[in-house]
Amino acid sequence: MKKINFLLIFLIFLLIGLGPINLVQAQEVGIKISPVRVEELVEPGQVLQREIKVTNSSDVPKTLFAYLKDFRADENDESGTPRLIKPGTETGNFVASWIEITDQGLDFKPGEEKTVSFVIRVPDNVGPGGYYGGIFFGSEAPKIDVNSPDKGAGMSIAQQAGSLVLLQVKGDVDERADVREFNTNKDFYGTPFDVEFAIRIQNSGNIHVKPIGEIRIENMFGKEVEIVAVNTGGGNVLPNSKRKFLEHWKDDFGFGKYTAKLGLSYGTSAENGGQGKQSIYIEKDFWIIPWKIVGPALISLAATLLVFFFLIRFYKDRAVRGAMQRAGVTNVKSTKRRQEASPAANMGMVLLIVFIVVFMIVSAIYFFFLA
Repeated sequence: MKKINFLLIFLIFLLIGLGPINLVQAQEVGIKISPVRVEELVEPGQVLQREIKVTNSSDVPKTLFAYLKDFRADENDESGTPRLIKPGTETGNFVASWIEITDQGLDFKPGEEKTVSFVIRVPDNVGPGGYYGGIFFGSEAPKIDVNSPDKGAGMSIAQQAGSLVLLQVKGDVDERADVREFNTNKDFYGTPFDVEFAIRIQNSGNIHVKPIGEIRIENMFGKEVEIVAVNTGGGNVLPNSKRKFLEHWKDDFGFGKYTAKLGLSYGTSAENGGQGKQSIYIEKDFWIIPWKIVGPALISLAATLLVFFFLIRFYKDRAVRGAMQRAGVTNVKSTKRRQEASPAANMGMVLLIVFIVVFMIVSAIYFFFLA
């Protein structure tokens, strides 16, 4: 009885403890920003006026505050997720100090969308290259003055969503990108198949690049069977970093050797201070084998060869005995012929038969139960 009472009390406290957690989690979702990226080609001294749409997609009212951060590539992450930086804490090509946006809290009703204007003032003496920052919105007010050099980036927030700002200042930029890896997750596939292509791009220049292109897949006869688009989301590779792109080709049937030909282009036109469009090309071979079809076919072939082998041997034994009887030799026994055969030949024959039988059994178990 005491154990039952203890369990009831424990369950009551557990439910009470879980209730507020679920409520808080339900209230904390729901800030949407559009666009998620602001990409501009600018000149020194230029002033840009742009807008961001902010939506409270939750079912509760919110007051949201704008704040700014810089960002750069994360050396330990090749997915393209930027590393956010508090302005003024690191040196580099950053833009948070160029951006002007309201420091007042904005009240949102459930589901309400508002358009927020901001200004980017590019310094007159800035050099060519890429410059990076971001505009974020959070549900808590900044803990410091947003007019300070770090623009409120040190604030503590309960929720956040933002738009990344990538600027390219015109001039003599260094655009260099290379394919460090173009591979498939396997060399051999069964059917149906899902071929995953891993493309790792390294940017050694001083400006972000956006590699766009396709993978053309040809069969063993050189016929093009599929085209897979690469980087349809328009992801950028930041300077002095690597980024990995994953693409897939799925289908129900294929057979034989295939060649995937990757072709990418990137770069800024010469009239905008770039080095013109540049191309990257590389190939990768892989195989698709429909094992559920080929497996039973191989088993049938092995069985046919085994039967054919015994038929040939039986026919040969009969022919030998017939010839010896016609020659006047009586009491011909097959055992005599086996005794005349070498021990090595007999052992080889036994091993061949054992191998074929074991192969047939294992193949049947795999293809009919495991494949």
